[in-house]
Amino acid sequence: MNDNEVPIEITPTIFPQMNAKCNLPPDHKTSIISVKRLKHGHLRSMQRMNEADQIHYLMSQLTGLSQTDLDELDVEDSAKLSEVIFGFMRRYAQIAKEIAR
Repeated sequence: MNDNEVPIEITPTIFPQMNAKCNLPPDHKTSIISVKRLKHGHLRSMQRMNEADQIHYLMSQLTGLSQTDLDELDVEDSAKLSEVIFGFMRRYAQIAKEIAR
């Protein structure tokens, strides 16, 4: 983990595709996921998608988890992840608003 990532503690969860990709045992449980910081390119790509897919796209891009693995998240953990991502977006919007003044 580094300054470009935010750690989130989650309920120990098996992510089948991530485990296979990282050569981990199939029953390996992850208890911390890293969320990369949001970049302008993520926002540009997201804007070309329909609204229903945007948050899933960002979740996948910023965690490295596949859509299948994201579906394994507990709803509370999914909410934690959403909170971090929306926090990035809020700060971006606030700065843009201040610049526009």
